[in-house]
Amino acid sequence: ALEIDLKDLRTAVEACASIRVEEADTSADWSALLRDRPETFVDLYSLVDRYPEKMWREAERYFSSLPAGSSLPGGRFACSQELVKMKIPFLEGYSLGEVCHIVQLAISKRKLLGYTSGMLLPYCRSESCRKDQRALNLHPCPGRNRGRFVLATWSTLRNCIRRFWETSRAKQPCIPLSNIKHMLRTRYQVELSETALGYSKLSDIFLDARLADVCSPSQTTYGYMLVPPSVEPGQEGGVTEAGIDDTN
Repeated sequence: ALEIDLKDLRTAVEACASIRVEEADTSADWSALLRDRPETFVDLYSLVDRYPEKMWREAERYFSSLPAGSSLPGGRFACSQELVKMKIPFLEGYSLGEVCHIVQLAISKRKLLGYTSGMLLPYCRSESCRKDQRALNLHPCPGRNRGRFVLATWSTLRNCIRRFWETSRAKQPCIPLSNIKHMLRTRYQVELSETALGYSKLSDIFLDARLADVCSPSQTTYGYMLVPPSVEPGQEGGVTEAGIDDTN
């Protein structure tokens, strides 16, 4: 496959009079937009629900009636494509982008769909529902590491992250969110369960005010990173295997 250097691509795009470049707010990403076209993009992550309640009632009836054992594709876009292809009446007249937004709201806000093994199911039958119930009751998720490590409390988590920043040899340390559980196990013999701390999503833990003075989440081209609170978003430096150094 042909590989194109991103710097060369950006230089070529900026030289085109019919295209304008816009910087992303929270990372090093950028986008290219046609100057003579109106921006009609749908913000898939917007929490603003402008869809009629009648549509949501029909959506709830449809999703809850899915037969046991059936599922929808786990990717939001793939799921939306499947729903559009099926010509479901309550989605008539909506663009593919709007259907993607509807699916996102059905997962995140309306709780009509949830995940199990990477697929989307009616929320009441999904692992997402079970995780939400555990988080509500502050119960850890079951797993093979239960009993092998100390279960993280807010105090434990704060102390571990502080110790990591103090002992890391990285010039500008950062921890990929996807590696945080591994780092806590290997360095500190601590098991982090998001539901035991009241959250069903791992990323939401690090938005909690109780961690604001020890780390900050930052979205980058490499995914979500945790950085010291003194590091500005987009200035995380080089990405390594979480900057994990087990020699302390």
